[in-house]
Amino acid sequence: MTSREAADYLRISYDGFRTMRSRGQGPAVFIAIGRRLRFRKQDLDAFLTSRVQCDPRVPNMGHGMDNSAAPDQNIVLAKRKRGRPRATGQIVVMPASVYVQAGILLALAIAGRMICLLFS
Repeated sequence: MTSREAADYLRISYDGFRTMRSRGQGPAVFIAIGRRLRFRKQDLDAFLTSRVQCDPRVPNMGHGMDNSAAPDQNIVLAKRKRGRPRATGQIVVMPASVYVQAGILLALAIAGRMICLLFS
């Protein structure tokens, strides 16, 4: 089936399907015919099965899943915040001596250039 049909089968939007694929989160198994991708139903079913998650806070209701899940399964433990992730870089404050030294070097470079221009 085509990408649009695969998105319909997975019950997600076509744009969402394309975004998942570009981020490497979508179905990994596909058939490439030129630039067009084709997906098999059994591969999409396997993808859906691999995405099943179990919330450890909810008791097992007989769905065939064990709540003592292995660490390799995708378990959601904490809720993620909505929106764009913020940059986590820290601001680095340089000591004043660094700025003084940089100013002195700049002044010497300008003075050297002016001296070269005067004597040339």
